[in-house]
Amino acid sequence: MDYVTKVRPEKVVVVEQLKSWLSENPGIVFASFEGIKSGDMQALRSSLRKNDVVMKVVKNTLLELACKELGLEVDKGLFKGTTALLFNPNDELAAYKAFAEESKKYEALKPKGGLLEGRWVSAADVDVIAKMPGKQELYAQLVGVLAGPMRGLVTVLSGPYRNVVYVLEAIKGQKENVA
Repeated sequence: MDYVTKVRPEKVVVVEQLKSWLSENPGIVFASFEGIKSGDMQALRSSLRKNDVVMKVVKNTLLELACKELGLEVDKGLFKGTTALLFNPNDELAAYKAFAEESKKYEALKPKGGLLEGRWVSAADVDVIAKMPGKQELYAQLVGVLAGPMRGLVTVLSGPYRNVVYVLEAIKGQKENVA
C-alpha cells in the first residue's frame, strides 16, 4: 500500500473500491466514452442496467494505482482519455455483450480493453469475446448434444414394439373387413 503516501486519504477508499471491482468481477470491459452527451450517457447507463451491467466512470490515475497494486498486466493506453468500467458480477460475458450492443448505438463508445478471468483482453478482442456464447447457451447446447443420442436410442428401442402394434392393427383391420 505504498500509494497511500502519494494519494489523499479520501482517494485511498476509491482505490480500494477499484481493486475490489477488478478482482471480484470475472469480466470487465474498459471503455472510452469521450464525446457522448450527458443525456445519452444517462440513456446508456439505463440500458446497461436492464442487462444487469454496472457502468462506473473512473479516474485514470486511481485506476492505474489499483492495477499496479493488484499486479495486473494491462495496456498502457488504458490510462489515457476517459475511462469507464462495465461489469456484471454474475456473468463474465454480460458486460462484453452489452458493450457490443451499445457501441452500435453510440459511436463515441470505444473499447480500451478488458479483463476476463483476470487476464488482459485487447481492445480488438472485446468484440470477438462478445460474440462467444455464454455459460447458459453452452449448457443448453450441451444438453442438446447429450439428449440427441438418448432420443435416438429411445426411437430404436421402441421400433419393434411399434411394429408389433402396426401388425396387430393390420390384423384387426383384416378381421373387421372379413366379418
